[in-house]
Amino acid sequence: MLCWFWITVRSLIMPIYKGSRYEYSNIDHFKTTATGAVKPNVFYSFSDLSLTNYWLHTYVEGERLDEIAFKYYSRPEYWWIIPEYNPEVLDINNITPGTVLRIPNV
Repeated sequence: MLCWFWITVRSLIMPIYKGSRYEYSNIDHFKTTATGAVKPNVFYSFSDLSLTNYWLHTYVEGERLDEIAFKYYSRPEYWWIIPEYNPEVLDINNITPGTVLRIPNV
């Protein structure tokens, strides 16, 4: 079931679904789009990287996050954990080859 609003997370506009990890997030501010629509931006704090053990993975051109998640977690549906622990990666569909990704041991 869709909640009543959409959010912008890392420049992606997406609906918040009931049961989403963003469902109970705090709205940080509202943004007006070029079409005049008002979209809430969610404040989402990333986990404390200094307290988490993680592997380092050097991204190779053509890899997908679900494939990387499968390699480390045996669960491709955990792909979303990788960008959460790598907030400096702004576009998960265009990761520069050679980028070192932190893969948390969760």
